[in-house]
Amino acid sequence: MNIQQWLNTLVPMTQIVQVVNQVLPAFVIVAAMILVIGYYIGLISSDSVFPPLTRLIMLFVCIAGSPWMIGIAQEIANALVGTVACAIPNMGWLVVNNPNDASLSMDFSKPFQILSQFVAGKTGPAPGPLELNKWADYITRALFIFVTAGVACITVFIMQAMLIIQKLILVFSKLLVPIFIACLSLPSAKGSGQNFLKSITGVMCWPVGWAIVHIATMAGLQALQPPSLNAQLGELLLSFGALAVVCLWMVVGTIGAPALIANAVTSGTNFATGMVGGFTSAAGQHAVRGMQAGGAVAGALVGGAHAGPAGAVAGASLGGQVGSAVALPLTSATESVEGVNEGRRAIPSSRSAGVADAAIGLIKARS
Repeated sequence: MNIQQWLNTLVPMTQIVQVVNQVLPAFVIVAAMILVIGYYIGLISSDSVFPPLTRLIMLFVCIAGSPWMIGIAQEIANALVGTVACAIPNMGWLVVNNPNDASLSMDFSKPFQILSQFVAGKTGPAPGPLELNKWADYITRALFIFVTAGVACITVFIMQAMLIIQKLILVFSKLLVPIFIACLSLPSAKGSGQNFLKSITGVMCWPVGWAIVHIATMAGLQALQPPSLNAQLGELLLSFGALAVVCLWMVVGTIGAPALIANAVTSGTNFATGMVGGFTSAAGQHAVRGMQAGGAVAGALVGGAHAGPAGAVAGASLGGQVGSAVALPLTSATESVEGVNEGRRAIPSSRSAGVADAAIGLIKARS
């Protein structure tokens, strides 16, 4: 069982939809009670009975038809996804064939399959007998396989989890839509009802944002070539770098596209600016921290080779400063992108610094 199947089994969507459909009439009754309250409030403040009565009838019709209205809106969003998929070659995997009430909005099986093939790699010729003087090479290759598999698994988990979250939001919102439609009849709750309905519209449009984002995803995945596990370490590192960039785009796009497309639908913000700016910001910050950590490790290696542990400490400090200086243009570019992106930036990570500290400690111990 892979991660996608495990998550789908963990969340029994069919049973959840059945339960929601069974309890929906109770929520409709509550909505009808709110409508009656709004009707009497309208009678008090109105000179005629017709405006409150007309509002009561219109809102009751909307409540009765809300399940069908939600279904029609989802079909419109799915049709837009299908249009994107038809316009781009090799994007047909986005569309879910013969969807039902429990189906997820998109199918990510194709990119997951490509990531699986990349992680499996190419076996190549059988390696010779293990040699003690090449233990570092063996450990590096094992680490490459482990990290590559970890990055791919995290990417698959996040993408599939976001699909499930979107479906759960829509399923449970089906219960609340009648109540918030009824809230439109109450002057004090009218704003809350409008905000809720706009947010549901934004959630329905998540797949449209994902379809746009994953145009670049498919282009990146097609460029990935499974590496030979017996290749040179430099080639393996380049392959991992390409995978890391593609996976970073997939994760940032899958998480960021919902918020950006929802804001575009409800507030009129620019989806493309936010998406590209968010990815560039995250990639730039990770690259800057990687250069700083790499400079510290390189300095520790040189210093440790010439002056032992004390030289490793001094070299790490100097190398970190050099790495920061080299990364200064990239830092400036990243901050500029964050300014265009209205200050939204990726949360800084200390993983690269932790890895660098561990490597420097190992260098000091061996010096």
